[in-house]
Amino acid sequence: MFKLLQDVRVVEIGHILMAPYATQFLGDFGADVIKVESLEGDLYRGIGLGRKRGITAQWMSVNRNKRSLSVDLKSPEGHAAVIDLLRGADVVVHNMRVQAIERLGLGYDALRAINPRLVYCAAIGFGQDGPYADFPAFDDIIQAYSGLAALNGVHQGGPAFVPLSIVDKIVGLMLGQAMLAGLHRQRQTGKGCYIETPMFEAAVTVVLNQHLHGHSYVPAEGGIGYPRVMSPYRRPAATRDGFIVHGVYKYEHWQAFLRATGRQDVLDGPLMADRHAMASSIAGLYEITANEILPTRTTAEWRALFDELDIPSAPVLQMDALEDDPHLQAVGLFQEYDHPTQGRLRHMRAPFTMRDVDHGADRPPPEIGHHSQEVLREIGLSDDQIAALQARGLLRQHAPEQGGT
Repeated sequence: MFKLLQDVRVVEIGHILMAPYATQFLGDFGADVIKVESLEGDLYRGIGLGRKRGITAQWMSVNRNKRSLSVDLKSPEGHAAVIDLLRGADVVVHNMRVQAIERLGLGYDALRAINPRLVYCAAIGFGQDGPYADFPAFDDIIQAYSGLAALNGVHQGGPAFVPLSIVDKIVGLMLGQAMLAGLHRQRQTGKGCYIETPMFEAAVTVVLNQHLHGHSYVPAEGGIGYPRVMSPYRRPAATRDGFIVHGVYKYEHWQAFLRATGRQDVLDGPLMADRHAMASSIAGLYEITANEILPTRTTAEWRALFDELDIPSAPVLQMDALEDDPHLQAVGLFQEYDHPTQGRLRHMRAPFTMRDVDHGADRPPPEIGHHSQEVLREIGLSDDQIAALQARGLLRQHAPEQGGT
C-alpha cells in the first residue's frame, strides 16, 4: 500500500462489489478501512470459486487492505459499538438501499448528529429525488435502464450485457473520487457532507458522454450516437491469419495508411476530400478497411506497417494470455503472496505507480471478523465487554491462531 492516507479512518458498511471496490482504493492509499460485516459476512464471500468457506476469489479481488469487524448490527449492543466506531471515523460508505440503512439507525441525519465532520457516502441505485428512488438495483438492472445493454447489442442483433459488472466498477471509481473530494473539504473546514452516487445517473453520464451528440444542442442538431464509435466496422478486423485493432484515426493517419496500401482511389475520393468529409464518412472508411484492405495481409505484416507509419495497433489478446504478457510481467502487475488461511495466491496489485511516496505491506483480504476484538479495543471496549458480546452471539472473531494481520 501507499502511505498517503494513514491518518484517515474509513468505515465501510458495504457488500458485494460497488462500495468495496471504492474503499479498496482508499486502503491501497493507506487509509484504515474497517469493513463492518454481519455475523454471516459479506454475501460476496460465498460467490464464485473458493478454497475454503468464507472467502472466494471474487471477494478477495475487492477487499485487500481492510480490517473486518463482524457484529450483529440489529442488536442494541452491536449497534452501539458501530456508533462508537463512527464517532471517530472520517468517512463512512454504504451501498445499501436508503430505507434499509435508515432502519439500522445509520442514515445521514443520525450520524451527522454524532459526528458532524463525517463524510457520508451513499452508493445507491437511483437518486433519492426522483420517482425511481425506492427501486431495487444491481448491475444488470442498471445496464438495462441506462441504455448500456441496448448500446452493447447494437451490432449483436439485440440487447446484450457487457460481460463485466461494469456499472458497479464505474460507480466505485466515481465514489472513490467523491470520497477524496469530501475528505479534502473536511480537512480544510472541519465539516462533513453527504455524497450520493447513484448507479443509474452514473451509468447514463458514461453512456451519453459521447452519445448525446446532436442532442447537445437546443434544438437538437442531429441524433443520439457518436457515428465513429457506432460504426459496425469499429471492431477487431480480420486479417489473413487472425485479428487486429488499428488506430487509424486522424486525417493524417488515413492519408498515410491509404497511400501505403495503394488505395489512391479512396484517398482521392469524396470520403477523404478534407478533414470534415473524413469525419462524416468515418463509417465508410472503416468498412473499406475491414472488408477490402486488412484481409489481404497477416497480422504481423500489418503490425509492422502500422509501426512504420507511427499508427497504433494491437493484437486481440485472450484473457488467459494476460498473465504471461511481457509488459505486465515487467511491471509486476500480477503478484503472488501467502495468505494466512487460503494458501498461495495471485492477485493484481493496485495499478498505480508512485515515486517519492512511502510504501507499506498490503493487508491480505481478512477472514470474517478477523479484527473484531482489535477494533473494539481501539474504541474503548474492555476484554470483558468483548467477551460478553461473543458469549451472547453478537460478535464474530476469527480464531487468532488461524489468522494474520
